[in-house]
Amino acid sequence: MELRLRNEGHFDWLMLAAVTILVLFGVVSIWSATGDQTFVFSNLGVRQAIYSILGFGLMFGISRIDYRLIQYLAWPFYWFSILLLVAVLFIGVVIGGAQRWILLPGSITIQPSEIGKLATIIALGVFISSRGTQMRKFSNFIVSMVIAAFPAGLVFIQPDLGTALCYGAIWLSMIAVSNTRPLYFLLIAVSSVPAVLLGWFVLADEYMIDRFRISYDPYSDPLGEGYNIIQARISIATGGLTGQGLHGGTSSQLDLLKVRTTDFVFSHAAGMFGFAGMVGLLVVFVILIWRCLENAEEARDTFGRTFAMGLAGVLFFQAFVNIGMNIGLLPVTGITLPFISSGNTSVWMFLASIGVLQSIRRHQRPLGFMPD
Repeated sequence: MELRLRNEGHFDWLMLAAVTILVLFGVVSIWSATGDQTFVFSNLGVRQAIYSILGFGLMFGISRIDYRLIQYLAWPFYWFSILLLVAVLFIGVVIGGAQRWILLPGSITIQPSEIGKLATIIALGVFISSRGTQMRKFSNFIVSMVIAAFPAGLVFIQPDLGTALCYGAIWLSMIAVSNTRPLYFLLIAVSSVPAVLLGWFVLADEYMIDRFRISYDPYSDPLGEGYNIIQARISIATGGLTGQGLHGGTSSQLDLLKVRTTDFVFSHAAGMFGFAGMVGLLVVFVILIWRCLENAEEARDTFGRTFAMGLAGVLFFQAFVNIGMNIGLLPVTGITLPFISSGNTSVWMFLASIGVLQSIRRHQRPLGFMPD
């Protein structure tokens, strides 16, 4: 008999299955949304497939690394992400009125805000776990807020309000399972009212305000900012119960629905797969978030618990907001649908996050006896 770790048996295969389904769903939707539906590299769906394969390799590689090593690298990774967020303000390319991407050789772009989300989850997890019961101190509560607010502020001025709010969802999800006093949450709730007013009337620029207003009244500018919102609702409605197949709804076939590979990929997919397909998609998202919450509950240390909660929080927030804006319940904020929307940095960082969570699951188990 030899004493050894039995890590392989603790890989979360249900989580992997849910992620795989979402990625495949996204690849097919993006491939269809491009219109040419060919299998050449210029097709965004083909690119997304290649990026996803690389992302899965990253996920499996990280899952085999002891997550304690990842904790040691938390602060260098965090400050590297801050450096990228500062750099994008000076050398970033402008797309759709926002400066969010850095162009690399080979016409490859990276989005620092996506890297920042993973870096912030890891850094916050390390900070909260290192403080332990000292998180009851108000000073540590404020420091945790600053860790999330610093990158969020840099993202906000790109401008990218939606992604900036993702950092808030990360912080709130993680701080909720720390030893923070409940009184601090009450203080945040009270102070959030003037903060929202300040952000709306002082900090928000005209671009953000117009997008918010038109989101709820797209017919006030039917040929301008409201045009795509109207087409998104038409695309969802024409999908019916089972959808109209790989070509998508009429709005997609006639190239009326824009940005249907990113912000409005849900609307295009609804035209493809209909109501039944979208219900299935929601079920898979629920399973994935449930697995994150289960891993948080089963975690044997604070870092594992807070990391799992941070990932669950940002997955829920992004999925809820993206789907909400596609169906007209929430304003258009530019938040992408995790694993579904086109984007190399997004799919890499989410798959890397799953890899970290799998590492936590595999390397925190107690030792057991296994025969030679």
